[in-house]
Amino acid sequence: MLSDKILIKNAFSKKDVVVAGWVDSYRDLKKIKFIILRDSSGTLQITLPKSKVPEDVFNVEPTNESYLLVKGKMVESKEARGGKELIPNEIKVLSRAESPIPIDFSGKIKTDLSKRLDWRFLDIRNPKVGEIFRLQSKIINTLSRFYEEKGFIRINTSKLVGVATEGGTDYFEVKYFDKKAYLAQSPQFYKELALSGGFEKVYEIGNVYRAEPHHTIRHLCEYNSFDIEMITDSMEELMNLEEEMLKYLFEKIKNENAIKIYNAELKIPKTIPKIKFSKAKKIVEEMGIKTEEGDLTHEGEKALCEWVKKEHDTDFVFLTHFPFKHKVFYAKKEGDLALSFDLLYRGMEITTGGLREENYNKRKAQMVEKGLDPKTFDHLRFFKYGMPPHGGLAIGLERLTMLMLNLENIREASLTPRDPERLTP
Repeated sequence: MLSDKILIKNAFSKKDVVVAGWVDSYRDLKKIKFIILRDSSGTLQITLPKSKVPEDVFNVEPTNESYLLVKGKMVESKEARGGKELIPNEIKVLSRAESPIPIDFSGKIKTDLSKRLDWRFLDIRNPKVGEIFRLQSKIINTLSRFYEEKGFIRINTSKLVGVATEGGTDYFEVKYFDKKAYLAQSPQFYKELALSGGFEKVYEIGNVYRAEPHHTIRHLCEYNSFDIEMITDSMEELMNLEEEMLKYLFEKIKNENAIKIYNAELKIPKTIPKIKFSKAKKIVEEMGIKTEEGDLTHEGEKALCEWVKKEHDTDFVFLTHFPFKHKVFYAKKEGDLALSFDLLYRGMEITTGGLREENYNKRKAQMVEKGLDPKTFDHLRFFKYGMPPHGGLAIGLERLTMLMLNLENIREASLTPRDPERLTP
């Protein structure tokens, strides 16, 4: 019978229906009972007049959040939400919920985020919370469509690697039989493997892992990364591609429910300004904000975005040409600078990208310069056999979602967030 059910939003246009969902509320007025049923599409009033429904149906006493299957007729009702109600001739309690419910997820009572995450499966029953993840699904599908139309192919790569991708120490070590392995910090080397194998444009969607002990509203230890890599010798081409992608994305999602529910303003950028890091550093410091040698700091990024908003009327800005000493070893160098860029959005970095060093000897030398041992990097052999010039970028899905919807904490944009303290649910 579950196979016969329809979404609640579709029930209002029909006469005989079968619906299923969770009990949003239940009222017993002795001679008449009311159940508000909820599914992913909305709510519906189920009305049980004692004189009009079978006795076994009237005697059903569900707890809130029990899952019901209901069969009956839709009738006009001025009092009911949507102008119609369902008079049931059959109700089945498919799963009875315990009472009381451990958290209030209706939004009527403010529940601490940590508590909400402890009971995440209940928290996302709140339609407003659920819309965050429907939007994320739309973002992924839209970005995939954009890159497929551009001739990219999707790859899927291992998240267990034999060496830390970025070097350094911010990786998770795991036991892999009798060997050491690491959770991938990015799919960078595998994207390059694909290019060396003859694919000219690739993209991947998958989790990446950073063992960074940050306790901020913008960091996660595991997040979903949308990565691309392509044959190119132009950093400008990469930035222009991302700008085109953002215009495409914003146009496609601007009418999504989450955008409306969160009163999000998605202003499609006409053009995104590009500012060299040295100039951006000077702008921020002239505003009285301290920076670091190779980093604007979070306060500096926010200040720069505010400046860009005033000067260029956009929420986006590309930062380019960072000092190489503060970038990853595989970035292509131009003097002491890296041909790399960050994209800032509403005061926060959402993208890192740039050109990569394709020359075997130069890449090896850059590893040594960074204090790394080239012998431990198996991927170097890709570069001995005609590795083309290339570059790419990566976008953090949770951070993008957080900034689009003006969420207070990135954990709200992760279905099961992982931070230095949280390993469940």
